[in-house]
Amino acid sequence: MQNIPAAWLAQLDELLALSETGPDGAQDTRLVEQVAALDPDLLAFLIQQLAHDESAQAAALLELLAATPATPAEARGQARGALEALAERGITAAPPGEERFYAGWVQEGRERGEQILILGWRLADGDLEALVVLLDWRGDGLKDFYRTRRMNAGEWAALIEHNGHKGAPLVELTLAEARALLEAALAESRRFSRPLPREYKVEGALIEQRILQAADLPQTSRAFISPALTPDGVVRAYVAALHHRDYALAALLLAPEHPLRAGCTVDESAAELRAQLKHAPRRNDTGASGPDEDAQVTLRADGTETAIERHTNRRTRQAVAEQYTLRKTGDGWRIAAAV
Repeated sequence: MQNIPAAWLAQLDELLALSETGPDGAQDTRLVEQVAALDPDLLAFLIQQLAHDESAQAAALLELLAATPATPAEARGQARGALEALAERGITAAPPGEERFYAGWVQEGRERGEQILILGWRLADGDLEALVVLLDWRGDGLKDFYRTRRMNAGEWAALIEHNGHKGAPLVELTLAEARALLEAALAESRRFSRPLPREYKVEGALIEQRILQAADLPQTSRAFISPALTPDGVVRAYVAALHHRDYALAALLLAPEHPLRAGCTVDESAAELRAQLKHAPRRNDTGASGPDEDAQVTLRADGTETAIERHTNRRTRQAVAEQYTLRKTGDGWRIAAAV
């Protein structure tokens, strides 16, 4: 380690000391917090040194770095590459001795109406196992579920890669964020009186233990809406959400200053939208167009809505024209006003 700054060496010594304590949830959390705050060049250097270490301990630390969302994305990729190189030489992490959460992935496409959620655990003997959930926000809530067989690291990577090509990219999430998604999906199942999948019921105790009743998880959530949605795409997603009575998505697509979002939680905004619109004519597809500006866009949206006459059940369709104002936020384009 010639010409390595003394400050780097001190930080490396502290990180390696933490990693030598063996599998421990609190220590892992502290380690990841420190890694996330490292200088990117130092983190790259650390991963390089671990790749040359060729020990089970180095593989375990690389695995932790690669599987944890708090690690910067570029560093996660570097850690995965180093981990794969070690695995090719027959060097893998030692069994943790107790089961622990490994990694979570979810489709970043909440606006599509369905999302695949994949949660992995490192078992006590070192194998991996995943719980895979299909979330349906437009009717079933928790639509499908299965528990995988035991896997090795290569099979886990293949599972993630396979599901990464099913309509929306996968992004990493924490166990706390996964619990929030699962709880929301279960609430939708109850609201629509949908039965839970048979295998979910069979594995109910395991799901409670690993996710719903997991200790020391913060209350947190993310929308997981594609940040690549254009203003036109946001308007289309909003109208589709109203059509399918997906009021939670509609609320998530509103800017913080929108009258229905200002000072309200997403749940409160969704409840207000539901109260206002549940008996309104059902909205249909909308085409939106308008000039773009740097941080704000105004679009004219032309579409239709279908009403059902109360006594005859006859459907009538009429044209609808609206004007949407969208603002670019940290999460992407969001609707600030609609008239």
